[in-house]
Amino acid sequence: MKKITQTALLLLAMMVAVTGCDAAKEVASNAASNAADMAKIDFGDFDMSAAQEKFAGITDGFKDVTAENVDGLTSKISDLSGSMDGMGLDKLTGPAKTAVSGVVSKFGDAVKSAMDGISDEGILGKLKPAVDGLMEKISAFK
Repeated sequence: MKKITQTALLLLAMMVAVTGCDAAKEVASNAASNAADMAKIDFGDFDMSAAQEKFAGITDGFKDVTAENVDGLTSKISDLSGSMDGMGLDKLTGPAKTAVSGVVSKFGDAVKSAMDGISDEGILGKLKPAVDGLMEKISAFK
């Protein structure tokens, strides 16, 4: 959970430094507050930081996906889909379930948006089956 707080503070500093506007300061402050609130949540056996690392690896993979590296991204997506049942998502309750549901929902939206931004049919042909399976798992959690 320490990484989440550190990451949130880093993002806060970057937003303020880059834009310097009051709106960015408010958004960053809210993000830091949300990260601090999440740090207080008892996730039980669920490893929130590991899940976020997997999500980040996939969303980062979409940023520079090419025909040469699409198989690696497809593999990461399939691995996440396969491991979601064993993550303990179904055992979460209360604030932990709400927090994880929000993170999973935002991740799903990011993946959908990334897929909408890909125009190469060859890349889409490889990613779509894996992403469809992942979206099915995500919607079952909601």
